[in-house]
Amino acid sequence: MRMRVSFEQGARFQAECRGHAITIDQPGSNGGSDAGMTPPELMAASLAGCVGYYVARYCQQAGIDTQGLEIGCDWQVGGEPRCIERFVVQVRLPGLPDNRRRAVERVANSCLIHATLHATPDIEVRLEDPA
Repeated sequence: MRMRVSFEQGARFQAECRGHAITIDQPGSNGGSDAGMTPPELMAASLAGCVGYYVARYCQQAGIDTQGLEIGCDWQVGGEPRCIERFVVQVRLPGLPDNRRRAVERVANSCLIHATLHATPDIEVRLEDPA
């Protein structure tokens, strides 16, 4: 999979993958124009979206109504070096039967982004020649 991120201006970037595009930016207080989410916000959105996808798929297969399914995600920054130290993901699913709660928790905790963050993937940054 290939993601391409291009600098636009100020603190704004355009990310493109598979024909889709999103704007990444910073708030005005951090030198941006607030035209899009920040990278940490996108990371939280990826985690919440992934959890939501896994939960929705499970519910659809199990015949559980997904009406009102909503995922919230909070995070805390700290540490040395400075990083996101903690994510808290809240899954709200009105009408979830009590006997399915543990299964939904298990599915939510098995999403790809959650598993990736727990596995600490190798990250290699390469500076390429312009030619």
